[in-house]
Amino acid sequence: MEAGDPCDVIPGTVVRENPVEIQLSDKIVLFHSQVLVPEQLKDHSRIMNIPGLGEVTVEVKGEVKMGKKVLLLQKRGGQQYVVIGTW
Repeated sequence: MEAGDPCDVIPGTVVRENPVEIQLSDKIVLFHSQVLVPEQLKDHSRIMNIPGLGEVTVEVKGEVKMGKKVLLLQKRGGQQYVVIGTW
């Protein structure tokens, strides 16, 4: 990694869920091909072992929803972004 050229942290707003689109400003909207959303921020299922119940499948609702504010990292020198969190 080059220490002199760190990545940018950018706020945005989800304007479409499926496929995801994120608005950065009045003129800039990122399309799903430009945005990577980690599994833990999407709807997904997990298998858990709960004492007394045994193995169960749990559906986890994602955080990347319409109108939600997100924080993105911009890949250096590119048009690729990764969602790192929501608020």
